Amino acid sequence: MKSRGFTYYQPNRKDLKDNYGDCVIRAFTKVEDKTWVEVYDELVPIAREFQCMPNSKPSYQEFLKRNGYTYVGVSNKKGTTRPTVSSFALSHKQGRYVAVVANHLVAVVDGRFYDTWDSGKKCLYGYWIAPDK
Repeated sequence: MKSRGFTYYQPNRKDLKDNYGDCVIRAFTKVEDKTWVEVYDELVPIAREFQCMPNSKPSYQEFLKRNGYTYVGVSNKKGTTRPTVSSFALSHKQGRYVAVVANHLVAVVDGRFYDTWDSGKKCLYGYWIAPDK
């Protein structure tokens, strides 16, 4: 059953089978309202600077910092469970966020989450808040 708040999203027209593993770029295209190529081109110089892949953690964290995003970690206190992507989206009806889950990033915009698969049950480790446009 599809999670509440999920919308299929694939901005990469060349990835016809959703196999490219480019969740970082996909998420950023949605929250930044840019094309896949525009985001990729912005990540490459950062990746060169850090000598890593454009979708690696050092590269995407630097991209977010340079673009004015603020990080909020989600703690998991004893006896509690982490929120899920779906519950986070439903409780954040306004704004643009990049949700951080295990080995994956998800775009959350105005109460909906956008991905190539239903990642709604994934546990949230933190999120980046986009600055107001």
